[in-house]
Amino acid sequence: MKKLNHILQWDNYFIEGFAIFFLLLGLFHFWLLVVAFLYLYWQRKVLKIPFLLIVMAIISFRYFIVETLEIPDHIDGVGQITEIKSYDYSDLVTIRIDGVLYQTFLSKDAFDYGDELYITADVMPFRKETIPFGFDQKQYMLSLNMRGSLEVTSISFIRSHTGFYTLREKLKDSIGLLESKNYVRALILGEKSFDEPERDLFQTLGILYLFTVSGIHIYGFLWMIKKVFFFLSLEENVQKILIFLLLLVFSYLNAFSMSVVRIVIIFILTEMNTRLKTDLSKLDIIHLAFMVMLIIHIQWIYHLGFLMLFLILNFIELMKDQLGSHDGYLGRLKMTGLIVLVTLPFQNQISILMILLMPLMIFILAVPMFLFSIFVLFVPELDQLFVLLIDFFEKMSFVFNDKNIIWYLPALTFEAIILYFILLIYSLKARHFYFLIKRMSLIVFVFGFFVFDVKMLDETTFYMIDVGQGDAMLIESRSCTMVIDSYQYVLPFLHDLGIYKLDYLILTHSDDDHIKEAQSLIDHMAIDHILINPYNTYPIHSDRTIKVQHDDHMTCGSLSIDFLGPLKHFDDLNNNSLVFSITLGSKRFLFTGDIGKEAEEALALTYQNALKSDVLKIAHHGSDTSTSELFLKYVNPEVALISVGSNNRFGFPDREVIRRLTALDIEIYRTDEMGTIEYRSSEKKEKWVLHLPF
Repeated sequence: MKKLNHILQWDNYFIEGFAIFFLLLGLFHFWLLVVAFLYLYWQRKVLKIPFLLIVMAIISFRYFIVETLEIPDHIDGVGQITEIKSYDYSDLVTIRIDGVLYQTFLSKDAFDYGDELYITADVMPFRKETIPFGFDQKQYMLSLNMRGSLEVTSISFIRSHTGFYTLREKLKDSIGLLESKNYVRALILGEKSFDEPERDLFQTLGILYLFTVSGIHIYGFLWMIKKVFFFLSLEENVQKILIFLLLLVFSYLNAFSMSVVRIVIIFILTEMNTRLKTDLSKLDIIHLAFMVMLIIHIQWIYHLGFLMLFLILNFIELMKDQLGSHDGYLGRLKMTGLIVLVTLPFQNQISILMILLMPLMIFILAVPMFLFSIFVLFVPELDQLFVLLIDFFEKMSFVFNDKNIIWYLPALTFEAIILYFILLIYSLKARHFYFLIKRMSLIVFVFGFFVFDVKMLDETTFYMIDVGQGDAMLIESRSCTMVIDSYQYVLPFLHDLGIYKLDYLILTHSDDDHIKEAQSLIDHMAIDHILINPYNTYPIHSDRTIKVQHDDHMTCGSLSIDFLGPLKHFDDLNNNSLVFSITLGSKRFLFTGDIGKEAEEALALTYQNALKSDVLKIAHHGSDTSTSELFLKYVNPEVALISVGSNNRFGFPDREVIRRLTALDIEIYRTDEMGTIEYRSSEKKEKWVLHLPF
């Protein structure tokens, strides 16, 4: 019986919690299952095996159901609207069909929450991460229990229904009448519907997440409520019941978001611990809460925020002795510093100024801003006063932003993240400040190779980035870094790769789908040369622009750039695109912008066999206005690259273009079907790598 004592004890559930954590990570990275089994062997004498098996069985079953759920390619049936997000010209609508959620854009104000509709539509699956270290749309949507977007062919109204969130939707509509609506919706409903300048500002400052209702906001509000309860001399049991009801209200208003549900579950477990006298530690309660959260909503396993929240709470609890008191600005600053260290591998940016100011920003948003949002709901006349507070806050934020200096850190592989946390734990467990600095310097040394982009191999890499319906390419070697066109997603991709300086930014022509992000690159990166064609007017501002003529020759480190066009000023702006060739490894790449058949014919007649290239970047996203048979005859490529958006409204690439390429036995790589296309060349080998979207 003595051998079973540890099973009957109501404590140390964090041991099973860490075991479940490692096992769940092993579902996504199988090598971590080895770590999980080593941990289980290490803790075998204190593990509550029956409890662990039961919890893992439930979670695994729930995960299996989610992973194996088959989604139809076509829908012809009844659905109900469960959420509407309004934009300027359309509504993004969430529809539940046969218990599964889908998204689609519909005409603005065409339908209301709860409406039952008959829908005929094709189901388009969400794309997974196609840009290295980029946003994984598929996993994020899975965390919301969303399975695909709908290409609606017909839709008809059946009848109206009241749904679970009808009251919430009515409250959202009434909030829409307020001038402070964006802030009230964010702080009360958890919907960040800021205008683009404000969103960009808060994102840059790293405070956008503070507009999500969390423990910071709720515990501050409850502290004030408890003062009121004390003044009213309410019994303790009554106070706890009222607090629980308030937590349920916050959960409902935030559509039972992860951060608020966590608070409710921890409140319940804490009360049970007190009443049942189970001697659970705070760490035990944290782990039990996360187990319960996964059981009730397994989709959170796909949410990066769930992992970050778990790590933050564990580090705070495990490091409480080292942190000491949290009171005063210094105590809160130590807490902020710890949170920054924990989230650093996921945020990839650091600002000393904002770390120092973060306790102040947290206080402003969690106390006066949050409380004002609540007061405005009950007393709309306070709206103008709240607007004055918002105006002050935004002006203060813009001042901080002007003074702010951000260091962008390269993204880490999963293995590097694990190594980072091992070294972080080792450092934070130092008993003296001297050893802390010594151990932290080890982290700086190890990850300095990533930060300063130290390249051990002489390798040249080419990326045709999956930017949707536009163009953006990157060439990176030890001696040259070059971006060719920049539609979107390029700046964060460069930061993720640890690139902070460009030798060349080549903008083939002035269409928005080729230069939309160019000014942002110019403003945020050191760029030596910006090359443009001589005939288009570019809406960019820089004193480093160079107008390039045909037959110009430039070098970038060991790379040579030969410019072939434009040969003259064409009436069609697309035909004025820069055309140039670069040899990467053993392959010659020909870049063509958006030139049409007229420019292609001029190039073919001028250069003829000198156009011969191994790789051709197909012009104008595969439009039939380009890629003529005459041009293909002289280029005679082995590989064709097509940068094109998935399910774009133009129908690119054109079937006739694909037929021409296929007839000549040319291998086709296209971003809509294959994601980001990567070509690596070194002294020993060359290979193509595809970052597939499905």
